[in-house]
Amino acid sequence: MSSTLTMEIHRADLAYRRRSLWLLLAIAAGCALALWQLHGWLQSVQAHVAIADAAQARRWLRRALAGLALAPTAPLWLWGRGLRRLGRTAGEQRRFPPRDWKTYRDVRVLRGDAAATWASRTQRAGRAAQYAAAACVAAALAVWVWLG
Repeated sequence: MSSTLTMEIHRADLAYRRRSLWLLLAIAAGCALALWQLHGWLQSVQAHVAIADAAQARRWLRRALAGLALAPTAPLWLWGRGLRRLGRTAGEQRRFPPRDWKTYRDVRVLRGDAAATWASRTQRAGRAAQYAAAACVAAALAVWVWLG
């Protein structure tokens, strides 16, 4: 008695991949532009703080550090939300990736316990990303109070 196992493949969506890669390229270009401008901005802040009194310099520092702590909050929260939604949908369908989910490349479909394991892992990663976003908010508040 021979049994043949067929492997189900979830096909990539090429238009989705193209759009996503263009979006990543735009984000990378924006970050490169921001880094290029950062030096000049820091020099102007340094010049402004140098002639300001200590209280005003402390306010500038508080705003800058709180802003840096808050910067990754929205991306982390949204990434976590997407991961949790992916895990929930995969868990409901007991299929990973879910039927209507778009992928960058062709991937093997997992079913049953293997899919449930991946779904659970994905939801945990999503929660971790959202906890990290909350930690960034807490760090910004701590900096704000500490330098207040």
